[in-house]
Amino acid sequence: MTKTFRTSAALCAVLIGSVTAGDADALDASLITNEKSFWDRFSFGTYGEIHSTFYKDGGTAIDPHRIVLFADFEFTDKLKLVTETELEHAYEKKANQSNFSTDGLELKLEQAYFEYSFDNGLVGKAGLILAPVGIINEVHEPTTFYGVERPNVEKNIIPTTWTVLGAGVTKHYGTDWQFDGLFHGGNDTKGGSIRSGRSKYGIDIFGVNSEGNQFAQNNDSWALTGRTKYSGFEDFNLGAAFQYQSDMDSTAGGAQYGVLGEAHGIYRKGGFQFIALGSAWNIDVSSEGDHQWGYYLEPSYAWDTVIGKVGVFGRFSQYKYANLADGSTATNATDYNLGGNYWINEHLVIKADYLNQAVKGQAGGTESYNFGFGWYY
Repeated sequence: MTKTFRTSAALCAVLIGSVTAGDADALDASLITNEKSFWDRFSFGTYGEIHSTFYKDGGTAIDPHRIVLFADFEFTDKLKLVTETELEHAYEKKANQSNFSTDGLELKLEQAYFEYSFDNGLVGKAGLILAPVGIINEVHEPTTFYGVERPNVEKNIIPTTWTVLGAGVTKHYGTDWQFDGLFHGGNDTKGGSIRSGRSKYGIDIFGVNSEGNQFAQNNDSWALTGRTKYSGFEDFNLGAAFQYQSDMDSTAGGAQYGVLGEAHGIYRKGGFQFIALGSAWNIDVSSEGDHQWGYYLEPSYAWDTVIGKVGVFGRFSQYKYANLADGSTATNATDYNLGGNYWINEHLVIKADYLNQAVKGQAGGTESYNFGFGWYY
């Protein structure tokens, strides 16, 4: 058992031990005394999305990007197990391929944690948890955001979707303030690539994609993440997160620490919404991956019609990220994204958008027309 897994297991034991010691009366509502039947303690849900991309310079990609199953079990009124299993790229056609294939098919465990709700507004979690950073990482069902793909800044800088192994707490103060603290395993950027440095908890079903064929964890790194959210304004919500990681590069000697900062605001008034988010890393590596950052601005407007809800949006993004495993090459990109969503109902959405991406130092740019369909039940 690795060092990080042992640490997290110990944290789980401490958390559960504190529950039994400090809230014994509440814990007495056990499986035997719980009024619900065994089957009534289960709850299930699903979300998924299918994407198609048509590149202006040629090439078409079609991807059943993800199909997700939620399965939760309520041990007591306060203690439950939350799981989320994801099937990705089930039968995909890439832009440079003429046929569909299952080469990228993976089965991933995205969440699997115990959650205990105390009487004082404190919630404890332990297990595989989504890191409390950004807007999309924790709430990323396709019906909840504009655009076929998730924002590239959150995808490449934060990086969404980001699952960590650890334990933490969430504390609410009234209806306005929320604070989160999480101790967890760190990334392994191998020189600066944030997105590829995420820990992996997946299985490559057909044995083709070696990256997903293991439960990979950076055993040399630990991390602390803190977040605060404020919703006391009538139309405006604010959030900010800070993270420290002890060692983000297993290929180099010594400890290559990393610091992440993120802040965002969401303004809503009637059908109008405006999102602003910025995030930046400072990593102790000697490459172009030491400073990675990004921000985006997204105005949108939605209105109800007799056939459903319709919304339009624009998104301007600028970001710099290391796109290779060794961090030797950094990409400076500017995105212009325009499109719309059509919610057939609150559970089903159809999306279409246009993306123009310019990369510093490269002639021309990439233009694509994107279409998608998603559900959330």
